[in-house]
Amino acid sequence: MQHLAEQVRELIVASDSFRRTMAAGIDLSVVESAVLGQLLHDGRQTPTVIAARAGLTPAAATSMIDRLESAGHVRRGPHPHDRRSLLVELTDRGRAAVVAQFAMFSDDLRDALERADPRLQEDPTLRRALTDLLAGMAAALRTRAGDAAGVRSALQAAVSTMSESRTTEAG
Repeated sequence: MQHLAEQVRELIVASDSFRRTMAAGIDLSVVESAVLGQLLHDGRQTPTVIAARAGLTPAAATSMIDRLESAGHVRRGPHPHDRRSLLVELTDRGRAAVVAQFAMFSDDLRDALERADPRLQEDPTLRRALTDLLAGMAAALRTRAGDAAGVRSALQAAVSTMSESRTTEAG
């Protein structure tokens, strides 16, 4: 299990680096690039939803949307059911940028699969099991990430316990 955890950590570190490089490739921050991806995969969204999903304050989200709009990646439009609200959507330029990023991502995954154990290429049941495992891992990480207060409390308790045990050992 420890080896699996180490490999997943390596995947996350590589993913972070990949995301930074992809975002920089279109002159955006990682958060801005992620918002474009969110708009591609989930469709038009209100600034409030964008702010919540990006972990931004409403004011910070507004500034970010302003930057994305100035760069020609998104546009604001009226909400069809709420006259007080707006929807943010991708422009053709924004869609092209994020589709190109996703295509490169897909190519890299296909290349990795081609270099992997041949059983993964030949056995759709094994591929499905791996896909299910990855989905489950992503869900577990999302759940943990959604519990910021619980994470903070648990980490502070662990650090305190480790510090106390080291102090006791030294004394």
